[in-house]
Amino acid sequence: MIRNISFSFILAHIMVFSVNAQYSAFESWSAGINAGLYGIGVQGATSLSPNLRLRAGFDYFTYSHNDAIEFDFTVENGGNEVDAEGELTDTEITLPNFKTLVDYYPMKNGIFCFTGGFYFGTNKASTNGSITNYQDLTAVLGENPELQFEDTDIVITPNDDGSFYGKLDMGNAIKPYFGIGLGRTIPRNRVGFKFELGMVYQGKYVLSSPNLKDGGKNFVSEMTDELDLPVSESILNWWPMMNFSLTYRIR
Repeated sequence: MIRNISFSFILAHIMVFSVNAQYSAFESWSAGINAGLYGIGVQGATSLSPNLRLRAGFDYFTYSHNDAIEFDFTVENGGNEVDAEGELTDTEITLPNFKTLVDYYPMKNGIFCFTGGFYFGTNKASTNGSITNYQDLTAVLGENPELQFEDTDIVITPNDDGSFYGKLDMGNAIKPYFGIGLGRTIPRNRVGFKFELGMVYQGKYVLSSPNLKDGGKNFVSEMTDELDLPVSESILNWWPMMNFSLTYRIR
């Protein structure tokens, strides 16, 4: 009786080992589309092992606002305050990102996974601005007026015609990502769904402009202090990520 149990136990382990040994990387593939906080994207995936899936793809989001956005400000000179007006035009936000991610499923037939990897791309926002009747304002003040945001070091010195340009680089070009997911990267049936939630470490936001004085380049730090935000600058370097994907099993 003991010999039979021992033989059956050994035989079962040999069968399990044989099944795992026969598993080869890249034997399963899928392709799909996704939508999330980095925009609309496409992706492909393959299997590395019974518990690991490799994904690669591209996400893209863009927003543009060409109509003028008006704003008011006050310029002070020699104790005299002058009210002035300005406008922002051609405002644009662009988020182009390639991605390489690995999904780890603790249970090889499960639907819950941990994800890690990288996004590659330069996210940015830009705008053109101008001060209305800049020459008249200069004549009244006796000098070229500057735009200063509240009590910060963010100071814009316009061109002679009152125009200026600004660009906000939203983090690094290489961005680590960590997240969790519910659903299969490579579906067992032909079509599958997956929901994902995580965080991208974008890095620092940098405001740049030929019209910007050096003190205003640390944009996030200045805004955090001025607006008295309840979070630290380091927290703002992280970008929340939510993603929903629809995938098709190729084989």
